[in-house]
Amino acid sequence: MGAPRVTRRWVLVAAGTAALVGAAAITLPATAAADPADLRGRILAGVPPHVGYAVSTGRLGLPDIPALEQVTALFADVTRLRVQYASADRWRTDELTPAGERDTYHFGSTEYLWDFGSNQLTRVVGEAPVRLPRAGDLVPSELARRLVSLTRADPVSAIPARRVAGFDAAGFRITPADPDTTVGRIDVWCDPASGLPLRVEIAARGDELPLLFTEFEEITLTTPDIAVPTAPAGAGEVTAEAADLAGALRQLDAAPPPRRLAGRDLVPLTGALPGVGVYGSGVSGFVLVPATRGIADRVIDGAPAAGGVTVDVPFGRAARLTTPLLTVVARGGVRRGGILLAGTVAPAVLEQAVRELPGPRA
Repeated sequence: MGAPRVTRRWVLVAAGTAALVGAAAITLPATAAADPADLRGRILAGVPPHVGYAVSTGRLGLPDIPALEQVTALFADVTRLRVQYASADRWRTDELTPAGERDTYHFGSTEYLWDFGSNQLTRVVGEAPVRLPRAGDLVPSELARRLVSLTRADPVSAIPARRVAGFDAAGFRITPADPDTTVGRIDVWCDPASGLPLRVEIAARGDELPLLFTEFEEITLTTPDIAVPTAPAGAGEVTAEAADLAGALRQLDAAPPPRRLAGRDLVPLTGALPGVGVYGSGVSGFVLVPATRGIADRVIDGAPAAGGVTVDVPFGRAARLTTPLLTVVARGGVRRGGILLAGTVAPAVLEQAVRELPGPRA
């Protein structure tokens, strides 16, 4: 779609996985040190323009969830990303795959999605208040911004610096204080001069190895010239509202989410999708997603083979799938559809939430 490729050979999935358990951080001279609170504040203030190539590796071990396979793959595999970031309102992220690429262009309230595999350019108008995770969320600068924003009140501490993408990167650690979250630590390394996040690691409580890490392998601090894409000859071109692309989140006949679940209030959202609810805040919150009965029942039926367990509920049937970082609970077996609950919270939180869900509507 017009932008030059970063000159780097794609690494093998095996190599990316091996890097997950590779060498420890390289200790650097004191010149790479920076005050942790200052680094966090600079990320919150906004990241500088940059162009780069990043690789994200996940090992959450999530089972396939019907209609969400592409999402779960982001957290259980290697994702390669090409990034052009001019500002918060003007950026481009390309997910590089063996079959081609999927590109996202962002210009204010409008986005363009180019899918090489389907040979289609989609113009997306507006922004949904809740959406499924996508590859661009794993860019180190974007993931750091989101996580730092969610953990503003949690303590930070300095960690050893390390070499990232040719930079002597200063590091800081966020330790979530809420005992209900499964997140044990969030480590961020930044260029101390610009404040640009270069690497992010997320580890579960009691787990020394990160379950998800993402880092730039190439980075240039420059402002890219990002043009609005045009569909090549022979490609399809459509326009859609953001809510229309919500996929598994879009259940038009879903009941309104309860006002409170598991001791957490429903977070007010403008223009929320039918039935979707967000509860709590920070990394100890969770989301409620309405699903078809077929999807919920398939998750429940497949839970035992994936190490899941059944959950006793007043209505229908339910099962829980647990990884060290993410907990998923499905309720099905009711006439008007199913429910998925997911979050980086302790299993007991979602088990309580699913038991509090109201029964089927008449």
